[in-house]
Amino acid sequence: MKRTIPNVKGEVILSYQENGYQAVLDKFDQAKFINIVTYNINTYEPSTFLIKELRNVDSSTPITLILNIPARREDYINKRTGKIDPAAVKSASDKIKYTLKVLERGKFGDLNVYFNFDNHAKLIMTDTIAYIGSQNFSDASQAKFELGFLVNEPESIKDINNRIFAEIKSKSILYATSEYAVLMEEIADIMRGLLQNIREDIFTWVGDEPHYPYQEILDINNAHFKREKWEEFKDLHYRFEEIVESLINDYPSEFNKGAAEKEVNRLSDLVKRFVSELDELANFMSSMAGKMMWSKFEELDIGENMDEALEDALYHVRDYKQEKFYEIEDKGKELIKTFDDIEKCIKELETIIDEIKDAMISKSVYQNIELIENYK
Repeated sequence: MKRTIPNVKGEVILSYQENGYQAVLDKFDQAKFINIVTYNINTYEPSTFLIKELRNVDSSTPITLILNIPARREDYINKRTGKIDPAAVKSASDKIKYTLKVLERGKFGDLNVYFNFDNHAKLIMTDTIAYIGSQNFSDASQAKFELGFLVNEPESIKDINNRIFAEIKSKSILYATSEYAVLMEEIADIMRGLLQNIREDIFTWVGDEPHYPYQEILDINNAHFKREKWEEFKDLHYRFEEIVESLINDYPSEFNKGAAEKEVNRLSDLVKRFVSELDELANFMSSMAGKMMWSKFEELDIGENMDEALEDALYHVRDYKQEKFYEIEDKGKELIKTFDDIEKCIKELETIIDEIKDAMISKSVYQNIELIENYK
């Protein structure tokens, strides 16, 4: 596996007896997020320079930390004797215990911890600056010659976050995060992985700048529907009903129940309205069109010109679709507006959830502890 980001501009930094990534630390107080990938950190708390900096970060700033635990192994069998190596087990046990103690979420604001036991990469970044280099983010690295690359260019920062950091994170084990981070990730996945995909599948951008500005339209000949995604979209409002019901139960005094239920009801109406207009077309596109095309092809194919028969069959399906669903194209602007309103509704629900962000951040979620503590 290899991931490449070409033409990245930045500064090469050689550091000795200081932090090569100090410029990133200086931006912590302005950061929208902080992401760190490292091999290890200090487990002796009084001298954990980076940990002290992270504890001073505002609680509204999400921190995601991915690290290795050097003493941890897949197993602790002594290769010479073939038996369990007690010294290796003790070393791993101590290292894991101290690492988890340092990273207790109660000592931070919104700290989210992942482990990757194949990781040897080093990256520390915010939404505006990134340092990539040889330096581990442990105090011992300050005393050595370290070489790194500092990036400030916005597009490169975005690429590093979306293509490098996200790749490592996707292959890491989640240990500790906040209830808020879990929920926001779920909603982001809905917005990015479901709504955006549905929109790109159904609507088409057309235009020829500068005389014909680009606009979004519904073109039934280009629209297509993935059955699983469409069925998931039809149940979208139920997912948010469950989210809101859970928050009402968990935060009865803090959560704005009335406003949230109003938005969920609005979301339900919008989704049902959109589905009622397009469901018949979706069913045709995802299952009936193919059957109709091959049925017509078998009728037309008499062995003389297969390509012509196939082309005629395709035109038959296209003409049927145009005749059956042409009125949906006329409603294109209205359907686009409805889809916009669905996205706005979800954004409004996010705003309501943000009102209890601090309470949700204080609730920790721990996962995969048995995979991490594999020394027993």
